[in-house]
This record gives sequence, C-alpha cells and structure tokens, in this order.
Amino acid sequence: MQDFYQDYTDTPKRPSFFWRGMIAGAVVMGLLLLLFFSQYGKAWWPAGEDSERQPPLPWEENNGPRNTAPGDDEQLNISPEARDYYLAVARAAERVTPSVVGIGNYGLVYDLWGRSQLQERATGSGVIISSEGYIVTNYHVIENARELSVSFGSGEELPAEVVGADPPTDLAVIKVDKKGLPAAEFADSDNLKVGEPAIAIGNPLGIAFQQSVTKGVVSARERSITIQGQKFTFIQTDAAINDGNSGGALVNINGRVIGINTAKIKISGVEGMGFAIPSNTVRQITAELVKKGRVERPWLGVTIKTLTPLEAQRLQINVDYGVLVDEVVAGSPAFQAGIRPLDVIVALEGKKTSDSAALQNALYQFKIGQKIKVTVFRENKEFDLELTLEKMPGNLGE
Repeated sequence: MQDFYQDYTDTPKRPSFFWRGMIAGAVVMGLLLLLFFSQYGKAWWPAGEDSERQPPLPWEENNGPRNTAPGDDEQLNISPEARDYYLAVARAAERVTPSVVGIGNYGLVYDLWGRSQLQERATGSGVIISSEGYIVTNYHVIENARELSVSFGSGEELPAEVVGADPPTDLAVIKVDKKGLPAAEFADSDNLKVGEPAIAIGNPLGIAFQQSVTKGVVSARERSITIQGQKFTFIQTDAAINDGNSGGALVNINGRVIGINTAKIKISGVEGMGFAIPSNTVRQITAELVKKGRVERPWLGVTIKTLTPLEAQRLQINVDYGVLVDEVVAGSPAFQAGIRPLDVIVALEGKKTSDSAALQNALYQFKIGQKIKVTVFRENKEFDLELTLEKMPGNLGE
C-alpha cells in the first residue's frame, strides 16, 4: 500500500531538455506575435465600435453615415437640378398616362371549313384629344377593322367607331360613347430642340403592357422616310417604340404631346430609331377629320416622278433637279394652266421643288381656291404659269 501512494504523492520529475526547449520557443513566438499585431493589427483585424472608421462610401461623403440602403434618394449626393429633372420626367408621365388608351382591331377570320369568326387581328395605342370621346391613332392601327375596341387604364373597355382617316399622314380619329375623358394637351412641335427629353407612352405588345413608359431624347426634328411607297416627315427619337406603341403619345418634359408614335426602323443591328408624327400636323389633320371626316387637299392634276440625271440626259433637259410631268389630267388645274407632259416643275411660288416629296410638301401649304405661281422648264426654257388650286377628288385622297 505504501508503494501505491508513493507513486502519486512524490514530487513530480522535472521535464527533459527537449520539452524545456519547446516551451521556451512557444513563449518567444507568442511575444513576437503580440508585438506584430500591436503595430500592424489595424490593417488585418476587423474594426470594432471604437476603431477608426474606414473611408466613407460614395453616398456617405457629404451626408454622414447611412442607415438606409443606397437606393434611398433622400440621402443620395445628387444636385438639386438632377433631382428636379428626374421628378419632372415622372410628373410628365403621370400627367399624360391617363390620356393614353389601347386599341383593338377586330376582323373576320376564316377556318379551313370556311366558317368565320370575329378575332382580334392587331393592337395599337391611341391618345384622347377631347373629353367628348375623340381619340387619335394611326391609320394603320384601325385599317380594315370590322370592329374596334378601346381599353382604358382603369380596365374599362368600350366599342369605338371611325370618325375619319387620312392615309397620306397615317392618322385616324375614332370615338367612344363616353364624356368627361382626360384629354391630353398638345405642344408646338415647331419649337422642339434636338436633344431635349422625349417620353413615349403606349401599349407595346398589347394590353398586357398597357401604358408603358420609355424615355429618350429628340434625335432629329424632321426626318423624311418612305413607308409603303408614301413619304412622311417625322420626329426621330431614341425612346423605345415597339409593336403596339403605334398611335401612342410622345411627350415633352412638361407632359404635353409633341408627336404621335408611328414607326421604328426594324433592321438587324439598328436600335433606338423611332418616329412620331409632329403634333402640329396631328392637330391640323385631326381638326379636319373631326369636322369633315376626311382631309381636303389642293390638287394640281398631274402624274409626276422625280427627275434623275439619267432621265434628264435621255430627254436632253438642261436642268438637274425638279419633278418631271408624266401625264396631265384633262380639266385639272394643271391642264387649264397649260402644263404639258415632259414639263419639269422646279418651283411653287418660288420655293424649289427638288423632288416629288418636296413638291407634295410645298403643295400642302396652300389652300383650295388659292392662285399660285408654278415655275417650269420646257424645251430648256424657264417660265412661270399661274393656276388656281382645286379640291382633290375623293377617290384620289383615299
């Protein structure tokens, strides 16, 4: 028993030389690490509550520490001008959006057995122009419609009838049987500046995306492009205009309509080229459509084509611009004034007509019954003829 207790009560033996060396090395290493962290620990160790703050984040520089997410514009470091601009865009969209509607074009569709049913063939947009229920849209939106429907932002849907259409400008006016509607305000498109904000509102891809808003700028004030053989003058914008936006509103920063969206260039690799009919054209055409159901335009009574250098050389004409007269309608203003086939019209009232589009645009500036001076080349001689404009026959204006 004595030997047993002796094993636990005797003084412990001293460690060997190996273990004494290990313990000493550990102590030295600990002292070195403590010295290192005391000098360089701030760069390695996470900062605590009382540690020195790291450099402020961008949105904290002038506003102190943030307790909110970066998306909270209340504490964003933006100028008052920039903030006012973004708020103005939002207010402009809010102001005009109730005036933008969706339009459904319904027509008869036949199955394999010859049975017909009414089905939606196309969708587009429109803009309320009168509280009495008048709505402007594109002619191609309502073309050949058997029935039309108008969808409002509230979800209400009403049938509509065509008041009048004008294919040459791709505009039409339709009407719903409801009063007190929120009519949009129109701006003067002649005062547009290239680079000013432009906001497009419409229904891209149909009612599911009703009253969508896109923003861009006015890229150009007057762009002449040809659609289905007809030349149009448009406002160009890079605000996104997609299928279904046709007939919707293009508005300025004040929420006033500067144009009616009508088309975009669909070419692979081309983006941001949309077009709108200028508001001044829209106001003029819609006023006539509401009043008369059609637009009455002055008429010369000639069939024309642009004179090309090759054509001028073939006909031995010593002029390299103008409009070549192919035919003259018997009894027309041109016929009565003495204009003949192969005459070259180079000016109306002194305004140069370099091609067919220029002649058309110049002609539409005059009124029915007005006397104008027509400058022509005939047998290499220039002279003036006077004619009185008449109303275009109905079958020619359609």
